[in-house]
Amino acid sequence: MSTNTGSSSNPPCYSHFTEFAEKWLLPYITVRLAEANREHTYTWCPQWWAHRAVAVRIAHLHTAFEGQRRSRAGTSLSTFLLSVDGHLRTILDAANGPLYRCTRLIHVSTPSLPFDPVPPGWFGPPPAPTPTPSGGKPPPPKLFAHYSDFVQQWLLPVTSVRIAANNREGQYSWCRQWWRHRNVVLRFAAMHRAFEAAVRADDPAAMSTLFLRHIDVHLREVLEASRGPLYRCTPDQHTECPGLPSAPIPTAWFGPPGAKTSTERLGFGPDFRTLAQAIPRQASS
Repeated sequence: MSTNTGSSSNPPCYSHFTEFAEKWLLPYITVRLAEANREHTYTWCPQWWAHRAVAVRIAHLHTAFEGQRRSRAGTSLSTFLLSVDGHLRTILDAANGPLYRCTRLIHVSTPSLPFDPVPPGWFGPPPAPTPTPSGGKPPPPKLFAHYSDFVQQWLLPVTSVRIAANNREGQYSWCRQWWRHRNVVLRFAAMHRAFEAAVRADDPAAMSTLFLRHIDVHLREVLEASRGPLYRCTPDQHTECPGLPSAPIPTAWFGPPGAKTSTERLGFGPDFRTLAQAIPRQASS
């Protein structure tokens, strides 16, 4: 029998993720919670279930927990506990995390990231359906046909962070018109591909891993307020953030046109003898 699937001899330990949270996860977490100074400290909310950004992560942790119980791999429990650590660093972050307004005694609702709807046709015509191989089954439909749907209907609603005001070091920024930022768009498109693969994966930990290895990592880059791609923006005002500039590359800087310059020689400047040979001499006046 497969070690990755459930059976009557190995039923789920907890029937619902809330039971898993109350009986296993929360008693396991013993950390110091912040009182006043919230930088580099943890916080918690007794109504954790009212925070979508928290409940979704705990639900996926429950799925991963039940999967590691059925696994025979010697590292399964260790791997799972390390994934718990990764999720908790985000959930409990008292300065910028989804519970930054709460304390262990008081619940305060925290909004998810706002957005303006993507203008119709902004990303061009809708993608053509994937052709079905001859004699084969059609591929399963995506949960979200386009990454803009994924961002607006799934990703942003499960993301709740503290947005920077004046001091932007170590804080997050956001732009409602995320679709105007090439860096952000490409990362969100990549996350959408990873999401569609994770929801169809046989691995019970796939969605938990999606957060830790893709969503969290990309969002740290996207939201970084002091020097990230949205550093000029606020949630209420879009400001163009251009990419890195480039001066025109001189003719034959890396050798004659079509030459394959050895990478070991890059950065040492041009071979001016080659440069002279590559540039046609002007006709004498």
